[in-house]
Amino acid sequence: MTLGRWLCLVLVWASVLAHAEVPDDPFHSPMWRYNLERYLGSDIEVRHDERIDLQVPAFAEDSAQVPLTLDLSRFPHRPRRIVTWVDLNPVPHLFSYDPGELPLRVISLNFRVQQATTVRAAVQDEAGTWHVASAHVDAAGGGCTAPSLTAANPDWERSFGTIHGRAFPRGDHLRYKTHVMHPMDSGMVGNVPAFFIDRVELRGAGETSPLLSLTLSESAAENPMFVFELPQPPSAPLLWMRDNNGNVFERRLEGDAE
Repeated sequence: MTLGRWLCLVLVWASVLAHAEVPDDPFHSPMWRYNLERYLGSDIEVRHDERIDLQVPAFAEDSAQVPLTLDLSRFPHRPRRIVTWVDLNPVPHLFSYDPGELPLRVISLNFRVQQATTVRAAVQDEAGTWHVASAHVDAAGGGCTAPSLTAANPDWERSFGTIHGRAFPRGDHLRYKTHVMHPMDSGMVGNVPAFFIDRVELRGAGETSPLLSLTLSESAAENPMFVFELPQPPSAPLLWMRDNNGNVFERRLEGDAE
């Protein structure tokens, strides 16, 4: 056997091994393996997991504002990382979550869809295994290329960056519900550059590291609303956001905030 043929066989075998722990996609999406490798890596162990509750509507009435809720109440592991994506969007990545001191139980936000697609949430456990939940949303489409309604308002700059937020008791947890005025331009409309919030952090008073961190992409909806459910921290946390133009927005999330 020649050296070149031997190397070729080694590469093929390495590729087979890299995907040996990747199950088939029940939704038969052509982007299943590609997006797994793109966002999670090539040498990974993946499991479908029904204990991860990924909620999206069966049909998106508004392709530019599709609600997504990820509920980890039944997931027995503390997440090491979470990555979500929308298979057939021009920019599939939606958000990546990095944990802080407090374990996340629920996260919710709205996103865009360009066409009917499968949505994924991958949760990494302490051992490095990725647990994936999938859901399909039907849609008329065009949400990623629709112009921003916020920026079309001539007075949009007056409310730009305004944050409304409140904390709600949920047993021994608190649910933080926040809303920020931002056009979240996807960059897919002619002569309108991408302009979106790309970083969200919930910061505890005096904490050296955030309670949670999110990295957002262009698939997030305009005027985004976020819901986080966490164990109650010692004091009211600070919601901190930054967009890709360097603008920073923040608000302390008191229980009686409006």
